[in-house]
Amino acid sequence: MGFKINMDNMDLIYFVNFYDKKNYKKLIILGVILLSIGFYCISRKSVGINIFSWGIALCFLYAAWLAFKEVNDLNKYAPKNQVNLMRLRSLTFLVLAVLLFPRQVNMILSILLGIYLLYKEARYFMKCRKYAGYTFGTWDIIKLILGLMLIISPLFFTKFLVSVLSFIAIVFGISFIVAGVRLVNS
Repeated sequence: MGFKINMDNMDLIYFVNFYDKKNYKKLIILGVILLSIGFYCISRKSVGINIFSWGIALCFLYAAWLAFKEVNDLNKYAPKNQVNLMRLRSLTFLVLAVLLFPRQVNMILSILLGIYLLYKEARYFMKCRKYAGYTFGTWDIIKLILGLMLIISPLFFTKFLVSVLSFIAIVFGISFIVAGVRLVNS
């Protein structure tokens, strides 16, 4: 179960021979792990929020490490503006990783998003209310309610994301288990 990286464009990473018959055990193990993480995060939302925050923070930290490594390689031959762009990218990844570790930052970001949604809807309402054909539509009401929910319950958005990602983990876990069992039986 190897992977191949296209060196011309570092953004392209794809798996080679992922569904080989010799990888059936790895697929089944991966499926069981994804199933257990998905069910555990759905049953315990607070633990799921921590796993979600820490997992994404670790992904950003890994991306920052890779970008810093790329900066070291680029220093040898690349033009100065490309090196500076990669430094900026790596610092952005590092800042995002540090911001996502604590749960309180998620709460602050959620409150700020809620305030932004309410401000945007109020501004839109004030601008358009003088027109005769203006109606405050269903989508506007949904955004208004979502903004209020994000302010009143700051972890609402994070809990929702944890639920969605847990469901996705369960679906992929079942898919990998089924693929592994099919490889064994074929």
